[in-house]
Amino acid sequence: MDRTTQILIIAGIVIFVVAIVVLISIRKSHKKNLKKQLDELYVRFTAVKTVPLAFKLNKAQAMARKSEELSKSVEAYFSKYEETEKKINEIQNMLNDADDNANDIKYKDSLEEMSRVSEKLDECEKEVKEIDDFLNTFSKQENEQREYSTRLKEKYRVVKTTINKNSQKLSITYDGFLNKLSECEDLFSHSEEMMYASDYINAENSLEKIEALLEEIKNSANAVPKLIKDTKGVLPLMLDETKRELALTKQRGVYIEHLDIDNKIAKIEKDLSDDVKKLTMAEVDGIRENITESKDMLNQLNEQLSDENRSYKQARETNERAYEHISDMEKVEYYVRVAYDKDSARFGLGNLKDILKQMRDNIAKYKDEYKQISSDLGSCIKPASQILSDVEKLDNDIETDMKQLYSYKTTIDKSTDGESRAITQLTKLQLVVSEVETKIAEYKLPTINESYKNDLKKARDYIAQIRTATSQIPINIEELNKLLDEAIDFIYKFYNNINNVVGMSVMVENAIVFGNKYRSTFPEIDRELSKAEFQYLNGEYTKALKTAITCMETLFPDNADEKILENA
Repeated sequence: MDRTTQILIIAGIVIFVVAIVVLISIRKSHKKNLKKQLDELYVRFTAVKTVPLAFKLNKAQAMARKSEELSKSVEAYFSKYEETEKKINEIQNMLNDADDNANDIKYKDSLEEMSRVSEKLDECEKEVKEIDDFLNTFSKQENEQREYSTRLKEKYRVVKTTINKNSQKLSITYDGFLNKLSECEDLFSHSEEMMYASDYINAENSLEKIEALLEEIKNSANAVPKLIKDTKGVLPLMLDETKRELALTKQRGVYIEHLDIDNKIAKIEKDLSDDVKKLTMAEVDGIRENITESKDMLNQLNEQLSDENRSYKQARETNERAYEHISDMEKVEYYVRVAYDKDSARFGLGNLKDILKQMRDNIAKYKDEYKQISSDLGSCIKPASQILSDVEKLDNDIETDMKQLYSYKTTIDKSTDGESRAITQLTKLQLVVSEVETKIAEYKLPTINESYKNDLKKARDYIAQIRTATSQIPINIEELNKLLDEAIDFIYKFYNNINNVVGMSVMVENAIVFGNKYRSTFPEIDRELSKAEFQYLNGEYTKALKTAITCMETLFPDNADEKILENA
């Protein structure tokens, strides 16, 4: 064999070996890629297969048991789950086939199988996600319930601590609160059992009961101290006070049967007893309303008792006053009747016979009514308020008649008093006028003002008019009093004027007489006194007095008046 041939053979062998190696390498590479793709499919498959749909479905079925609508939804998804499980089993078989083909170097068959697996997995993943999302709503509910339970346990702990800390304030209610807390614990246990049994509806109900109970305990604990104070202190004291006032009222003999107080007090006591029992069980519902109602009723009873006692007292006092008024009415009627019989025409009273007879009949009726009211007050058979109404009516009727009688009496008194006054004043006025005339005559004044005669005549006319008015029948008291007032005013002014004139003339005479001692010594004194005498004779008494006094003051500047008086 030549060298060339050997080289060709060796080259061919090398090429063959290289080809074999390349072919093996290509196969290995294909197998490796297939294996990688297959592993990725296995990973996706495992992720789908390991979703705990069966477990979640069982819980969902348990939770949906109480709801027909939810049960139908769960059953629908259960059917989807069964179909999905079939697909998962199919995918398992398909993956096994793809793996076998890859091992048998049937790469093409393996690739085709894996492609079908990928499509199936896409469908499964969507279906599993849809089912899982639906079932997670139930898991979420469970989680929320457990969180809800945890919050309630914390709230329970706080409430229980508060109850224990305030055991003294809670007093008779403390054991009742402990029983309610124990009830909460039982409900917690029940809710845990229900959740364990996947009965989440009953578990939810138990938790809601716990929350409501804890809120009730908290609110009750806040309200209890005031309720205890009212039920154990305030209300019993009010009851005792009402009972004491009731006993005193009965002792006074006041009629109170119409108020039905005994039955009302019995009801209040029963309600109070029931409320105390409820408090021992830490129940407060309706107690505040009962306390308020009882307080209002006791206040009302006290007011009613007070009104009846006050009415009883007022009725007695008004009845006694009515008796006095009846006596007064008898006296006034008698007074008017006597005056009427004596001189009815003079007083201008008109015909009073029938009216006075009616008044006497009324007096008799009022006496009978007074006796009946006195009997009612003593026998305790009528409410005092009603008796008071009767006696007030009696007193008002008497007062009405008394006003009428007093109007007649006033007319009589005014006529009598006015006539007496007029006669008395007439006598005084006559004396005054006489005194004026006497003074004028006694002092012989050189000059009297012309108006004096006119005033004197007017004074005499007034006296004549008064005398005439007092003799009229019937006597007009108003006109008489008016005339009398005018006469008194005029005559006394007239009297004062005359007194002033007389007094002034006397003072002038005294001053001139005193000054005559100094005329011969002092020419100025003589001249001024002569001037005063001239004024005096002319009736200018004021000027004359001033001139004479001024003249004397030149001699006695400090005590001229005293000197004149001493000399007089």
